[in-house]
Amino acid sequence: MSVSNPLSPVVPVDLNDQDYAQQYSADFVARWDELIDWNKRAKGEGSFFSNQLLRAGACRVLDVSTGTGFHAVQLRRAGFDVVACDGSRSMFERAKVNFARYDVEIPLLCLDWHRLDPSMLSTFDAVVCLGSSLCHLFEHDERVQVLKRFRSLLKPGGLLLIDQRNFQAILSGHFCSSGRYYYCGKSAKVTLGELNHSLCEFIYTFSDGARYRLRVCPVMPAQLRSELALAGFEVGKSFGDFKHVYDPMRADFIIHQAFA
Repeated sequence: MSVSNPLSPVVPVDLNDQDYAQQYSADFVARWDELIDWNKRAKGEGSFFSNQLLRAGACRVLDVSTGTGFHAVQLRRAGFDVVACDGSRSMFERAKVNFARYDVEIPLLCLDWHRLDPSMLSTFDAVVCLGSSLCHLFEHDERVQVLKRFRSLLKPGGLLLIDQRNFQAILSGHFCSSGRYYYCGKSAKVTLGELNHSLCEFIYTFSDGARYRLRVCPVMPAQLRSELALAGFEVGKSFGDFKHVYDPMRADFIIHQAFA
């Protein structure tokens, strides 16, 4: 869909918007899997992430934004040694339920990114940070510091896979939520609320009328690549909806490679 309203005036970011864990209320998280539709999402993305990890020679993987556990489960089933983590207690509890439901054994931590410590966790062949999660951080310096933290958790040459909403397209009036790859469930609609160069609000409306909001920082793809470089990464390829060649005004999510 196209954004029907012009950009709203830029206003200072509310401190509540910066509290990402608060945004993921227990009742919203209880419906997150309904929003995603695990089976359809697995079909849509196929083996993209496992192929990226295999090409990098990765075995031990840290999922730093596991959410309800979808990617951790997929990667564990693909044979990777996975450790999962999320800073939201609600997401942590839902992931725990899903790991039991899918009968997989995955160590699960509830830790904010600033508390991830290689002296406690050791180092990994790869880190994955998916779900446009880094965009919950509104400050440039904080994002760079967190990316440095991710780099400290990687072995030399280790791979970071990090994705983001395509805010370049969104801020240009081309919001896409196709339902083919990410939010695949049929019982919810994703639309935009407040939008400016400092804030992007996503509204999730379910068929029974329940409505939830996420307010994030609209980090541009080139900006995130620059921040990866500032954090000491060698920045690799970018993919739009799992394709290396893509229309930057049509892709829903952008996925970046970066190497420690």
